[in-house]
Amino acid sequence: MALEDRTEPATPRRRQEARQEGQVARSVELCSALVLLSALLIIKFLGPSMLDRLRALAIESFTHFPKGEISIGDITNGLVRILLEVGVVFLPIVLGVAVVGFVSSALQVGLVMSGKALQLKGERLNPIPGIARMFSVRAWVECAKSIAKVAIVGYIVYSFLRDRYTEIAGLARGNYLAACSEIGRLTWELLFRAGIALLVIAILDYMFQRSQHEKLLRMTKQEVKEDLKRTEGDPLVKSRIRQRQRSIAQRRMMQEVPKADVVVTNPTHYAVALKYEAEKHAAPVVVAKGQRLIAQRIREIAEANNVPIVENVQLARTLYASVEIGDEIPAELYQAVAEILAYVYKLSRKVGRF
Repeated sequence: MALEDRTEPATPRRRQEARQEGQVARSVELCSALVLLSALLIIKFLGPSMLDRLRALAIESFTHFPKGEISIGDITNGLVRILLEVGVVFLPIVLGVAVVGFVSSALQVGLVMSGKALQLKGERLNPIPGIARMFSVRAWVECAKSIAKVAIVGYIVYSFLRDRYTEIAGLARGNYLAACSEIGRLTWELLFRAGIALLVIAILDYMFQRSQHEKLLRMTKQEVKEDLKRTEGDPLVKSRIRQRQRSIAQRRMMQEVPKADVVVTNPTHYAVALKYEAEKHAAPVVVAKGQRLIAQRIREIAEANNVPIVENVQLARTLYASVEIGDEIPAELYQAVAEILAYVYKLSRKVGRF
């Protein structure tokens, strides 16, 4: 389907499926630039102490070089010790670079563990899509990005050497140790400038990757509807379920009407069935209510089961609007309901107290 037809933002379900397949917006350039800068900064601040430790290790190795006959075991032990100490010296760089690389990747895409991107798929062997990808927008952007990196870094190196030409040429006539120190400082400055330039390119690349990723995730209106159906359920099925639930609730409600003490009506628009059990409730409870056809059905059941029906327009409206089925009536209706129940009890010669 053409990309132009995909006009809707991706749904959360679509985004989750894409993450599970390894389709995320990630810039390798950003990770590389941050790793380079972190390594340079570690060397800048810890480099002198690391150099001192390496110098001390070299001096100790040559000073305490074993005399006399040397066995293979001695050579092996010495090499292992030197390698371990060298590893400890460079450990801050290794750990720093590893942490920065992990964090920079996690901040871009979060923690994504998926092997689907590595699975062999038959369509990947088809040369036609591969050729099409060679001339896609992403391929042209990657090409432009590579050219931009070479051009920008090349210009930075050229301008740096041009500005420092006299200073660099004078190092040949100076002190050896001072010249080495100055060369190290100039090298760090040059690499740091190049790293900053690469970081700027990487940020732009990340913005492009995000934009392309969002375009690839876009969906058609029909796909959004189908996704919502899978996520929330088919609206038609949900409507039928709600209808069935209402039907079951209505049947249960009608089963309570014969047990009611009185039905208050409007007389035709509303009907509310009340039941009062002093040992269970502090006030009468609404056991059924309805309007129009349901109200008519409540009245029919009440008449068939000799449940008294009392017409009270205002009370019927108020009970229907303010009291849910199974709830006790509010205190402000006690007086009105009590009068009706007293009247009903008197007619039916029941003995009770409200």
